[in-house]
Amino acid sequence: MAGSRRRLLAGIAGSGFACLAGCATGNTDDETAFTVGLASDPTDTSRYDNWGGMAPYWTRVIEPLVWGTDDMQPKPWLATDWTATDDTTWVFELREGVPFHNGEELTADDVVHTFEENILTERGDFVYGWLHLEPGSVTKRDEYTVAFETTDPFPGFPGTIAHNMIDIQPPAADRQAGEIIGTGPFTLEEIRRGQYVRVERFADYWGGEPNPTELTFRAAEDETTRTDLLESGEVDLIYTPAKSRLSSLRDRDDVRIASQQSTGATSVWLNVHREPTDDVSLRRALNHAVSQTELVETVLEGVGEPARGPISTVVDWVDEDELPTYERDRDAARDLVDRSAYDGTELTCLVDADMDDGKLIGQVLQSAFDEIGVDIDLAVLERASINDRTERGEFHLQVGSTGSNSPGADYLMWENFHTMGIENKDLYEAEGTGLYNLGGEVDDHIETGYQARDPATKRDAYLEAQRTIMDAAVVVPLFYQAYVVAADAAIEGLELHPIDAFAEWSNLTRTADTNE
Repeated sequence: MAGSRRRLLAGIAGSGFACLAGCATGNTDDETAFTVGLASDPTDTSRYDNWGGMAPYWTRVIEPLVWGTDDMQPKPWLATDWTATDDTTWVFELREGVPFHNGEELTADDVVHTFEENILTERGDFVYGWLHLEPGSVTKRDEYTVAFETTDPFPGFPGTIAHNMIDIQPPAADRQAGEIIGTGPFTLEEIRRGQYVRVERFADYWGGEPNPTELTFRAAEDETTRTDLLESGEVDLIYTPAKSRLSSLRDRDDVRIASQQSTGATSVWLNVHREPTDDVSLRRALNHAVSQTELVETVLEGVGEPARGPISTVVDWVDEDELPTYERDRDAARDLVDRSAYDGTELTCLVDADMDDGKLIGQVLQSAFDEIGVDIDLAVLERASINDRTERGEFHLQVGSTGSNSPGADYLMWENFHTMGIENKDLYEAEGTGLYNLGGEVDDHIETGYQARDPATKRDAYLEAQRTIMDAAVVVPLFYQAYVVAADAAIEGLELHPIDAFAEWSNLTRTADTNE
């Protein structure tokens, strides 16, 4: 992402320790037990998304009030319905008869406790801005009814809380002590730090008893290690196998490959408030220097889609066909450079050292920009250094990603491109600048979209904002992200989702004995 705080919202998978020899993979003699190799360590307590010793993503131990459909719409889950009773009040009706893993029934008291004592207390100001809630804003109406009072009109509230981190737990749970009590189809059984999280079937799950008796989520950050684990039979399924081995995996009869476009999009983010990238002609030149199709086909081995805009097309209000497009045209790019204020200054381009293929993408861009006469200083840095540089505006370009872990993706426009969004607000208030904010009509369109209840009004407003952003070449879109899952061919029933952490494991089955 273009900055640390938006990274917290998007929840892009990060660091972890590869799980090597000696890591348990569950009961391999049990045909209803499965092991999943993840690209991040679900036990890493240094991660912002680790609560009580485990990441809430993927494991399906804990659940939110609202889920998300495949077309990124909010879907009833622990709540059966919700109503906006006025501009700032949302009333949610809870599903009755939902048991927690400790046998107690979910009630309004648990929802109030979760939001007031956990989410709003633990996460502080960041959550207030994200959810538009403050302490004291969540109240019980009756045993199965809860009211939320947002700080301002926020039509996107139901979709925004459709998020694995906005889970409901009872007061008996102690996240800090690792006592996770949820309502999900699986119960937490074991955490082996730096290695795996093991969960077991919850027979009394309100949505019906799941097929698997056991799931082990194994840490394997290195893509080669993950791929080796799959090929050796030590795991049943992996996220993001090594791209260099995708072709050979696809040729195997004993491996099944599936891919899914995600909510993520990767772009070159251009600092429009620093010379010389404050010059629109130079920014347009950089756009004309890049072939998104070539980048996807070569660097990404075909995993992903060439992008025309800064936000993934799985978000329902994005229509890239309506956006200005920049085909690769080196002659046009050179002419634009000549007409710009660019004087040969070396431009700083930041790349996160942890970003998949980040250094290679940066090198491809460096070469492409060199061909049009623009010099780039490629700075591959640790995330903390990236955040420090971007917060001070000390860069010209950054290769970064943005995405959403909830169907309510409005904040992608606000946080990135509105003058008072997280990425721009501090510098605007301190210096009257920002990073990626054009201000004026873009702010107006974003505000209209953010406050719109009518989907068509929201779409039109955000589309106008995106048109202006792309016409002004605030970003160089690169690709809409996709993720790949490789599994033993005998495994069936995995349901993928544009939000990868919304994967459904309950229907997993094994059609043959893979150990024979």
